[in-house]
Amino acid sequence: MSQPLTATDPYKQTLSDYEFERYRALVEERFGLHFSENRRSELERGILQAFAASTCATHDEFFRLLQDPANRDMYLETLANTLTICESYFFRDEPQMDALYNHVLPEIISRRSTLRAIRIWSAGCASGEEPYSIAIFLRELIPDVDNWSITILATDINTQALDRARQANYGDWAFREERGRQLRGRYFRHQGNRYALVPEVRKMVTFSHLNLAEGDYPSFATNTTFMDLILCRNVTIYFPEPVTRMVIERLYQSQIDGGWLAVGYSEPSVYLYQHYQVRNFPNTIMYQRVAQPVPVSQPATTHTSPPPAVWKTTAPKPEPAPLKAKELPRQEKKDSIDQARELIEAGNSVQARDLLVKALEAKPHSAVAASLLGQVYANLGEWEKAERWCQKAIRLQKLNIDAYYTLGLVEQHRGQLDQAIEAMKKVIYIDRQFILGHFHLAHLYHSRGQLPSALKSLDNARALLNGLTNDTVIPGSEGITAGSMREGIIRLLQRWSGETV
Repeated sequence: MSQPLTATDPYKQTLSDYEFERYRALVEERFGLHFSENRRSELERGILQAFAASTCATHDEFFRLLQDPANRDMYLETLANTLTICESYFFRDEPQMDALYNHVLPEIISRRSTLRAIRIWSAGCASGEEPYSIAIFLRELIPDVDNWSITILATDINTQALDRARQANYGDWAFREERGRQLRGRYFRHQGNRYALVPEVRKMVTFSHLNLAEGDYPSFATNTTFMDLILCRNVTIYFPEPVTRMVIERLYQSQIDGGWLAVGYSEPSVYLYQHYQVRNFPNTIMYQRVAQPVPVSQPATTHTSPPPAVWKTTAPKPEPAPLKAKELPRQEKKDSIDQARELIEAGNSVQARDLLVKALEAKPHSAVAASLLGQVYANLGEWEKAERWCQKAIRLQKLNIDAYYTLGLVEQHRGQLDQAIEAMKKVIYIDRQFILGHFHLAHLYHSRGQLPSALKSLDNARALLNGLTNDTVIPGSEGITAGSMREGIIRLLQRWSGETV
């Protein structure tokens, strides 16, 4: 039986081999963090700090709490905070920052100049220096940046680091890179021995708690879709290879074609990023998602466990009408819709687009093909084309739920909230049991400041979840379980209920 820690020196105790091994297994399972034997002291100190912060008398009691679904979240959060490193600084890694400023961001800005919308994700943002650095770059590169729709999502597993990031108040050591010192006077206000980031940069970044090892992405619920740029630097170095592979696959699925990925120098070998195109810059490399042509009859990638597609169709596939033998079309034409679905699932949007365009040339009145093409264009970030093909699918089939759902998400991304609301209301009219329709409608109402309607829609989604077990996957949700969504909805209800109507 484990012994309680002493009150005078709670960190002096060491773990037995048995305790160390079961804590190590739990940490790797929950957080993806691997602690080898030569890092035993790091794990022990983190465990002992989290244990001392609990009310437990023994390690057996603490370990049971960490496994108890009803009580574990708070204790796992404390444990994650003690085990993760959150030291960073502005414009870290000069060669990579040069590549971002001189090449990658200008390319994204040029490509997005018509839509004037950019989506960036800092995955493993620590105390916020990285995403704020990117926000400053965008203000330097885009003269009328306030007229653009800029999304910079910053996530981390460490809630204490996220709290510091939201405060955006830094000491001298955060500016040890020369570029940081040069830009400090323009974007920070000196307050004693600290520097406070100006509000116009702070408001560009949204911070959120996310555990990369749990795979709750890509997902509209976590806002981790359609990314133009993802920075995941010096994060996977702490993961075992299977977790690293999963993370890379899901980051890939979280991007549009043409999207960029920045990783740290110490990240795993380049072969793990085989689905990306390597781009060389002075003294650094970046990865870019570029659709690679593959035979349609073969899987588009070699995923060990296929990550979810950004969109999955919500309605069942239509059964083809019986045909006589002499009426059978050629095999590739008969299967073109199914082949396109497979390509979309595998993340090969460009080839799916080409296949669907040909299918529509042969059958211009196919609502299914038109709806799928709308989804493909949305995955590619070509929002006007996505809208046009969704509208065509709706004209061809007035109750096409997939087309309305895609249309709603497209309009939401474009900032056309009224149109997005109307599309999502159509989705729910067609299928009142479609949970994601209620969920997205709640977010749309909330964005419009219609709090009572938002709370009602969120409660509708929660009511529909009540009949599902925790491990049931929500249809069309990219793999989100009912238990995960239920917890998220409860948190949103609590937060939104405290807002002023």
